[in-house]
Amino acid sequence: MKRIFFTALFLCLAIALPGPVSMFAQRTTGTITGTVSDINQEALPGAGIVLTPGSIKIATDAHGNFAIRGVAPGSYTIAFSYVGFSSLTKEVTVAAGQVSNVNVVLQVASQKQEITVTSSTAHGIAEAINEERTTSNILDVLPAKVIRSLPNANVADAVGRLPGVTLERDEGEGKYVQVRGTAPELSNLTIDGIEVPSPEGGVRQVKLDTIPADLVQSVQIYKTIEADQPGDAIGGSVNITTKTAGDRPVLSLFSSGGFTPIDNTRSVYGFGGTAGRRFGAQKRVGVMFSASYDYNGRGINDIEPVPGFNSIDNSFEFTNMDIRDYRYDRKRYGFGANLDYRLNNSSTFYVRSLFSEFKDFGNRIDYALSTNDTIPGTNLPSFNTERRDGDFQIADLILGGDHTTGKWTFQWEGSVARSRMLNPINGGESIASFDFVPSNSNCQYDAAATTNRYLPSFTSACFTEMYNPANLQLGTTSTGTIAIAQTNHGLAAQLNLQGSVSAGRAYFAGSHPGVFQFGFWFSNAHKFDDSWENDYFANSSILGSQFVDPGVGYTHPYYGGSYTVGPWIDWYKINSYLAANPSAFTLSSTYGGNSNNFDLVERVAAGYAMNTISFSRFTLITGIRFEATHDDTLSFDTTLVNPCLCAKGTNSYLDPLPSASLQFKLDNHSDLRFAYARGISRPDPQFLTTATSVDQSYFPPLVTVGNPALKPEHANDFDVLYERYLNPVGVIRGGFFYKDISDPIVNLFSGPKANPACPQASCLISQAANAGSAHIAGVELSFEQHFTYLPGLLRGFGVLANYSYATSQASNINPGLRIDRPALLRQAPNTWNILPTYTFGRLNVGAGLVYNGPNIYAYNFVACQGAEMVDASGNCQPNAGDPVPDPTRGGLYGPSGDIYLYSHLQTDAQGSFYLGKGLTALVSLLNLNNEVFGFYQGSPQFFIQREYYQPTYSFGLRWDFGREK
Repeated sequence: MKRIFFTALFLCLAIALPGPVSMFAQRTTGTITGTVSDINQEALPGAGIVLTPGSIKIATDAHGNFAIRGVAPGSYTIAFSYVGFSSLTKEVTVAAGQVSNVNVVLQVASQKQEITVTSSTAHGIAEAINEERTTSNILDVLPAKVIRSLPNANVADAVGRLPGVTLERDEGEGKYVQVRGTAPELSNLTIDGIEVPSPEGGVRQVKLDTIPADLVQSVQIYKTIEADQPGDAIGGSVNITTKTAGDRPVLSLFSSGGFTPIDNTRSVYGFGGTAGRRFGAQKRVGVMFSASYDYNGRGINDIEPVPGFNSIDNSFEFTNMDIRDYRYDRKRYGFGANLDYRLNNSSTFYVRSLFSEFKDFGNRIDYALSTNDTIPGTNLPSFNTERRDGDFQIADLILGGDHTTGKWTFQWEGSVARSRMLNPINGGESIASFDFVPSNSNCQYDAAATTNRYLPSFTSACFTEMYNPANLQLGTTSTGTIAIAQTNHGLAAQLNLQGSVSAGRAYFAGSHPGVFQFGFWFSNAHKFDDSWENDYFANSSILGSQFVDPGVGYTHPYYGGSYTVGPWIDWYKINSYLAANPSAFTLSSTYGGNSNNFDLVERVAAGYAMNTISFSRFTLITGIRFEATHDDTLSFDTTLVNPCLCAKGTNSYLDPLPSASLQFKLDNHSDLRFAYARGISRPDPQFLTTATSVDQSYFPPLVTVGNPALKPEHANDFDVLYERYLNPVGVIRGGFFYKDISDPIVNLFSGPKANPACPQASCLISQAANAGSAHIAGVELSFEQHFTYLPGLLRGFGVLANYSYATSQASNINPGLRIDRPALLRQAPNTWNILPTYTFGRLNVGAGLVYNGPNIYAYNFVACQGAEMVDASGNCQPNAGDPVPDPTRGGLYGPSGDIYLYSHLQTDAQGSFYLGKGLTALVSLLNLNNEVFGFYQGSPQFFIQREYYQPTYSFGLRWDFGREK
């Protein structure tokens, strides 16, 4: 593999090399450095800078600093521009071997704009617009000032407000980011530019709800990638930048508290702060520290029915339904510490670090009713109570440097990143399960009483039987139900060691400036799952009545009063009973018997070459990157008499990843961009092994099976974007994208059926597979403006709005079982955001409306029942023992169709009022419309989950000694 890699790297250097131009001419040159700020000494990142003659174009960094290196001696003019501010030109003389310093202060373009540009939120929007304008990528930016303007509980919630982004939500918050209609594993996450592993066992996508939003300087989504970026970003690359010290000292503290009117009122609160400054007469040393803590006692009311058909008259009915209540004690905290040292104008060293932990603790009760077509029947209800101990952690440490000598620039970086999850089985869910003692039940679905299709009705017998704790007993060996499954053991973790070095050389091809860059990148990732559970069966009947907690009641109606919920049978009482009476139970599973265990070492070596050249109106960037991947795996071998973690596997492959982009300047206020890149998405670690996992929160349980034969996904990505920048502070964007995906990896659901890992007779089965080919195309539109040109009070209004449309098609999904071409997983046809803002004096008010359309969560549909195959015409082929074709009742859009996430429309709002002396009062309103979360099969009326959280109301104070970057 090494020989292939280095041969390919040599070719990539030869291809991207700009040729025998004057870049190699030895000439003594000078450097121009400086800072761009506003009248309040607030840095202006992303300010456009043009040096003439030569037409060298650069932009300021996150702290408003810039450096133009390799400038021939002589006199020059520098033009500075920033959306919302008046442009400025400066004359400068460059001497050989000398550094010329130019610091400029830009003025607000007019008095009418001052109210907008100098407000915190609008200043952040201006930063984002200017950074997006001056980057070579197609980029969306969300600065800290904008993140703070709405009640974003975590980073995912904030990112979900950007164009073309949807969220996979969990427990009332965003969890995974989905870019441009692609599944979360197709997008890459970096923190300060280094890849961060997922804390969860077996997957690559990172739970962004692990990271508090208050630790973040900005979030950047790269919709296109270039050769100097990791190639595993088919959807896009999400980069989180942490807070670093600017020239102004910063000290900011905040605290908030509130409540959610659900389950006896659940509390929320949080606090944190940021402090930093630069030290020394020349401000060479910069230190920044930030910390955050938040608590959320979230409550959830959830129903999960099973849609189906009546066995007597084939009429539609809900055959079962779980009634669940959740009470959480979620704690999320973290800190960031950054240090940098400016040795001189040509060299900077830095240390960056972030630590975050999310304790997703909570309890759940689950009453599962089961209906009978004739009564009394033998379909019996059941009950389980659950303790959740999911504990997620992400941490990284980066050491790096930027150096310049003459026309050369050098960057180097070494990093370590570690993520882990304690108690990874079933997401940290330990379960106590109860069987129904009576031998029959009178529970039936009540179609006549079901007047709302989202509120199925059942006969009163369902609840009187099920809610009697004396009718429930812990699972025994004779019933085959595990009484107590203690999964709070072990951990899944990943350690990444990464290093990179790159160099760039400025040159002129005739009168056209350019930069040639090349670099090397290496990563060694070690991921493993070492978790296990202890399973206990009760030796005799142990009734649920002795575990009821009489102190748990309901001051708020469960599920809006549409249903009642039974007594709270307490997990802690059950666990205490086990500890006090171990002889009353039989232990059947202990450490060493978890078929989900695996060990993966993945090494990726990469090299790239990239060339940038600028002409009067356009800039062309071409590059190529080679990534060589080698995997070594250990899987749990269940075929042995004594199963063990001893099944070895290995795989290697090399991927050439070309890219090119062209930015054409139509005039001083508008651009047209074209981009192409080839990306890769490697299979999830759990799929690369033969590991299996069981999730008993499903009914019946869900068994996930690995597939070592999986191939990586690849995609050719094409983009076109038009941008028009508006006065005073605004932009209109419109773009088109197309992704041609080969070998897409999809999760295929089947069953219920038998499986060696299934804890009962049959289970749902999920296995990843390559599905042939797919494509996705879409349009993105966005508009931002502050209406300071309007008269009177109206001049305080502003708006950020975006809309995305996407369409996709995947072929060869479950061949032989279906012939249709469904949309790609997680591809929502329509998504939009509207964020109106208003600023008047000391008052700032903002609202956020976010909409994600319905999208396929998992492929579940098969065209025929009874293990029949479907032919190319869509006809079911009968089996030998059953000559009658048996098509799936209801078809693709019936109750056996694919599993969809419901559409999500959520309304949030936040207001602030400056009280003086640095103190600001805050009011946050989250989920004002009490939006539903859930899944359905085929069509919305065939739902399998609908849960509610109620709005959350918070109040707080923030004190700022200095304006926080």
